[in-house]
Amino acid sequence: MTLPPILTTLLLAHVLGDFYLQPNIMAEKKRISWGWLFLHGLIYMLCMATILLISTEFSKFTLFLIIGAGATHLAIDALKKHITQKNTIPKIFTIDQALHITILIIFVHIWGQCLSFRNSAVNMLDYFPANFPLILLGLLWILKPVGVLIGQGDIWDFNKGESIPTPSSSQKGAGKMIGYLERIIVFFLLINGQFGAIAFVLTAKSVMRFPEIRDSENATSLAEYYIIGTLLSMTSVFVLTFLLGLI
Repeated sequence: MTLPPILTTLLLAHVLGDFYLQPNIMAEKKRISWGWLFLHGLIYMLCMATILLISTEFSKFTLFLIIGAGATHLAIDALKKHITQKNTIPKIFTIDQALHITILIIFVHIWGQCLSFRNSAVNMLDYFPANFPLILLGLLWILKPVGVLIGQGDIWDFNKGESIPTPSSSQKGAGKMIGYLERIIVFFLLINGQFGAIAFVLTAKSVMRFPEIRDSENATSLAEYYIIGTLLSMTSVFVLTFLLGLI
């Protein structure tokens, strides 16, 4: 399976606009403020426009994609804001992203064949490894989006059951960086077919975490927290790498 180039381009613009160009304060404020919500929608549309105008030849279909992607993204986020305030539907992050991606796939089906890439953009890819756009897309998705997915509790609510020690801000930052590095290493091992080496990564992490778990007052709860978090992180990398056709 190989993603169509135009869909890869749109997904790159989506992940940049919806995650990396959306700071945490904006993600929090837009839930309660229409002004912040519209600001996010504007930034998202500008990100989509920039990437499409740089990579594809300009045409009316380019405008259709930019306006359509921006408008539907804003509409879905507005619906998410309403639902979040009512607190009626669980797993809202997963549903939200599924809707965004589905809309982009529909747009590609309607207008994708009407777009053509610029020669300069195609020639630039000659300087990079094969499948570079997909590799870049995979890296961007396994970092912040996967972290948000796990942190939102859509798959597993880490607040259930016994309480675990609340980490300090520095510990949270270190834990986030460990998760990023872990997923990056596993991602590159996967796309290079080094499946056995992944076991060494997990073993090394387990050895480093063992003293902390052993000496904790809530050792069982902390061990479950660690195991579930690690397996969710690894599973996400495997699934995304498979879906991108890199395995």
